[in-house]
Amino acid sequence: MNTSNLLFYILNLISEGQKWQYQNATCTNTKPKLYFTTLQWIAILLASIFVLTNHSGLSTDIIDFLLSSLSIMTGLFLALIVIVYDKFKELDFNVETDEDKINKLKSWNYLRQFNALTSYSIFIALIVISILIGSLLYGYQINISSIHLAKSFNEIDGCLTIKIAIVVIVRFCMTYFLLDFFILTIYAISSLFQFINIEMLSKKPPYKLNKEMVLSDAKTLKKKYPTLSIVAKVIIWLIVIGIIIYEFERVRLVIQELIQ
Repeated sequence: MNTSNLLFYILNLISEGQKWQYQNATCTNTKPKLYFTTLQWIAILLASIFVLTNHSGLSTDIIDFLLSSLSIMTGLFLALIVIVYDKFKELDFNVETDEDKINKLKSWNYLRQFNALTSYSIFIALIVISILIGSLLYGYQINISSIHLAKSFNEIDGCLTIKIAIVVIVRFCMTYFLLDFFILTIYAISSLFQFINIEMLSKKPPYKLNKEMVLSDAKTLKKKYPTLSIVAKVIIWLIVIGIIIYEFERVRLVIQELIQ
């Protein structure tokens, strides 16, 4: 395979992976105006916060953990792609009613979506793995907290500026790609769930249950775990509020230091 073919395949993979992050099963959604989806913009924001608040980067233990986790996930996704392709070959498009035709089209697109997102997530994981390995082999922990903005042009250190810029860009890209990997994983799992759900609904039981005899999930939770359900909700909200307050203060201090 020559370089041109490899570049074409990579760009096609990126294009399809980006497309199926906003597209639905009937291909009626429009492309985001700012290219990235809402979740991707959130990932960009979180990656920026990470670079601002974590001056020394990732520790060796965290890098080892991420390398192991991403390697396992990559192998799992490769196996899932093969399994899903076998399911694709079993699809029967010989249907009569319009509803069945729509469902088959959705099933087909859900498999396409899963294939694109899973393949794209593998590609993203390989990028993150490459960055992490590069950090272990050639990089070292650089603390950017001791770096201050120059007050005049003569105080600018060109080599140091380039070095810090590369470090910041690499850390930002690594964090963003890592977050995007989890976003893609959620999308891929959701599309696989939708495909399985449609296929199951096409073969649903011929009888129905009396709704008066069945409790809703909320009522079942309150009935079976009346106290634990309330405690769990309170703990979750306290954790979320605590994280927001904690990170907000750190970001405020970092921005204040940069301004000064």
